[in-house]
Amino acid sequence: MISNRTIKAWAKRTLMRFAPFLFKELLRFMRLYYFFFRGNKKKELVSLRVQSRVGVIHLFNTYSHPKLTIWTTMFVPSEILFAMGLYPFCLEIGAALFANLGQSSLGLLEAESFGVPTDICTFHRSAIGHTLRNLFPKNVLQAATTTLCDNNTKTMKICETVSGKDTVVLDVPYEADDYSVKYLAKQLEDFTKRLEVVTGKKMTREGFEKAIQYSNQTREKILEINELRTDPYCPLTGSNALGFMFQTYLLIGSKLSLQFFSSLADELREKIDELKKQPDLAPKKDLIKIFWLELKPYFKIDFLEKLEKEQGVKIVFEETNHVYWDALDPRKPYESLARKLIINHYNGPLERRVEVTKMLAKKYQVDGVIVFSSWGCRRNNAAVPTLKRELNKAGYPLLSLDGDCVDDHNYMPGQFSTRIEGFLEMIRGRKATAQPQETCAGCAG
Repeated sequence: MISNRTIKAWAKRTLMRFAPFLFKELLRFMRLYYFFFRGNKKKELVSLRVQSRVGVIHLFNTYSHPKLTIWTTMFVPSEILFAMGLYPFCLEIGAALFANLGQSSLGLLEAESFGVPTDICTFHRSAIGHTLRNLFPKNVLQAATTTLCDNNTKTMKICETVSGKDTVVLDVPYEADDYSVKYLAKQLEDFTKRLEVVTGKKMTREGFEKAIQYSNQTREKILEINELRTDPYCPLTGSNALGFMFQTYLLIGSKLSLQFFSSLADELREKIDELKKQPDLAPKKDLIKIFWLELKPYFKIDFLEKLEKEQGVKIVFEETNHVYWDALDPRKPYESLARKLIINHYNGPLERRVEVTKMLAKKYQVDGVIVFSSWGCRRNNAAVPTLKRELNKAGYPLLSLDGDCVDDHNYMPGQFSTRIEGFLEMIRGRKATAQPQETCAGCAG
């Protein structure tokens, strides 16, 4: 007689073997769902449905075309890949996606059983676990940058042992000078040649120019949206805007990214005009305006929605949505992309990030700053004391929320609620003190 343990082991192996196929079929269903159910224009931003739809289309392409799919880490320039008709699949974004589907715990357990240390970033730990579980699409090559953190290259090397595919590492310099730009531009050219050999696809001038055009047009739309968000009538919430990294960084250089941000810009402008014609919908004057640093939890929790809907808070802008790069030059595409990578405010000296943060806090006239300090992110967590000190000097109080973007076991709702309430109470006290006191008519002299 076959034991239950044998049956369970067989079922697990079978499920893992067919997981990519099953997920592709789920994506196929979601494409149909987002096509036919476009949302209620009166109740929500329809462009957020466009966001979901373009994301599903891209993911479907990655699972459907293994010989054209490239595994990447954040900031590998997608413009090069889209110019060649290839599909990037970012491991960190994949980790966030599966966190939203409630799969993080299984991925983290799988990585731990493989010997991956438990004190590193859960984006990378869960990505390794999902790779071991055969949940990510098949790929033909892997690419990582040294930007942001050194887990990028280590994670890719571990995944390389599972996928059997080679990894290209793009070494992003620290200094933003001409020598560094040339050094990185040469690496990007070599990366393109490697892609041509591995995929059989050729980089054409027309294809590269088209991707650069899409990238620049998308950049203009993001800048337009960021400007619209300075208007107090702008209905876009921070809880939604913190989910734009997929379209901003992974899909940039494609028609899909431009489609979403064009839709969002048009709808926000239309909504702002509508709201200004309805006096009863005027923004509350006592709203606390918050600037958000870093990311958010991607598993299913609602503390951000509650923060904005129930506690008199509006997240007016997020560090991740700042456009830090200039328009790309189609005549010098590799140099332009190299400069874009190097001047990233997460790269280079911390002073660069501090100045960007203060500039954005001033532009959006915020009352305070919240940084989400994710477990295991040494790059950000080491920077928090300096950010706090410099922002306090500039008059912006900062709250560091300790949590996790991927692992829901590190989410402590009681602690979050207590710390946020205390922070908001402090800001309300500051605002009340700063308001000019009214003087009665008979008290003069």
